Amino acid sequence: MTHAPTDYLVAPTIRLDKGEGLAEALRCLREFDPRIFLIFGGDAEDVQWLHETLEDQAGHPILLAADLERGAGQQFEGLTPLPDAWALGLLGPEAAYEAGHRTAAEAATANVRWIFGPCLDLHRTGPDDISSPIIANRAFGGDIQRVIECAGAFIKGVTDAGGIPCGKHFPGHGACAQDSHTEMAVSFDDMTPHLEPYRALVEQMPSIMVGHIEFPMFDESGKPASRSKTIMDILRKDLNYKGLVVTDSISMTGFGEPQEELAVEAIAAGVDVLLDPKDPVALAMTLRDAVARGDLDEERVHEAVARVDKLIRLSLDTEPQKTRPLILGGGMKTLMRPLPGGSGGRSHPRPEYALNLASTPDAIRFLEEWGVPVYQPDEDPPADIGKALLVLCGAREGHGLPDIPGNWLEAIHHQHPRLYMAGSPNSSEIAPASARGWYVPGVSPALLGMLLTADEQ
Repeated sequence: MTHAPTDYLVAPTIRLDKGEGLAEALRCLREFDPRIFLIFGGDAEDVQWLHETLEDQAGHPILLAADLERGAGQQFEGLTPLPDAWALGLLGPEAAYEAGHRTAAEAATANVRWIFGPCLDLHRTGPDDISSPIIANRAFGGDIQRVIECAGAFIKGVTDAGGIPCGKHFPGHGACAQDSHTEMAVSFDDMTPHLEPYRALVEQMPSIMVGHIEFPMFDESGKPASRSKTIMDILRKDLNYKGLVVTDSISMTGFGEPQEELAVEAIAAGVDVLLDPKDPVALAMTLRDAVARGDLDEERVHEAVARVDKLIRLSLDTEPQKTRPLILGGGMKTLMRPLPGGSGGRSHPRPEYALNLASTPDAIRFLEEWGVPVYQPDEDPPADIGKALLVLCGAREGHGLPDIPGNWLEAIHHQHPRLYMAGSPNSSEIAPASARGWYVPGVSPALLGMLLTADEQ
């Protein structure tokens, strides 16, 4: 294996949830010298063993990162799944702090120290507001001050537990009506209010994730923020941010193609780490060649390398804290809001089935462990839905607010189960007008479990 400074800037992905583990990581270590890996799935012991093996093979520290907006259980089996940010925003800063602390403390048991969270995006729900199809329940709210308070508390919780927080998605994915996972995302909204959480919290964040959102009113070139020097200068110069900037996954449609060529552009614009490339080895070689040809400034590369080194040093010098009892506040029951057709009464029956319109793997895993069968939209409903039905309709790649299929609507109309509409802040809008039940913020069945358990007690 040869080494080049640009190797630091490539963060490959290991998808234990798809059976891609040590072999892919070792391929990267054979061909270049990465310092950061993004991890999806597995259990804590698997990830811990993988980390130790990678450091042994590499001969230097390896920093593991993961998307953990909803607790360490969002990715890793056996760890705690937590309520979505929208629910934490309703509960307040104390709950957000406890969630951040628990997330980082548990993630450290898997040797995952870099926490990709929280979202600093705004999600506004007014009739004339732009509504992001992928942020939704991942935001702490639509009120700027509430987002600042709760995101700031989550960041402090992560930091106090020994983790490294990463605010996202600069300069604000809530300003965009498209999903950058699956399409080019363009915003004509005023960027100013979306910048306010970053302006308020910039000194508390050792890292920030930049999104793939175009703001033509600020950069006429049509480049997304992740490749726009104009927008990156807002962060670096106007907000005077000195920390590390990582892209959102560059394999998302919003980043653009050809990936390797545009990645050079992103580094030149001021990004420090390129996350989740389709072929990490090809990207590493492209960056080396770009420096050799003079297409990528060596000083800019060394600036980025220094930030990566600083982040890794921070993880090595910070002792992770032990997990502590999770207390999310006495207002948990207030999270269950009546549907427009009315509440389901004072008792809250356990759902016998779940309809998965848009959800996440950790939510499905929790329901399976909880003994609740999960149906997909193209499946016929069971002959008897039972007393209560859980409908999951949250933020997921490529999905806006989904509709309940006609055959399920008919079954709901005839059988009158109590509905739990869980997910997007707007999800109660798709419930039948006559249906009775509750809206539950976010797609976290763990939250529903907490609420129903509290009710039983």
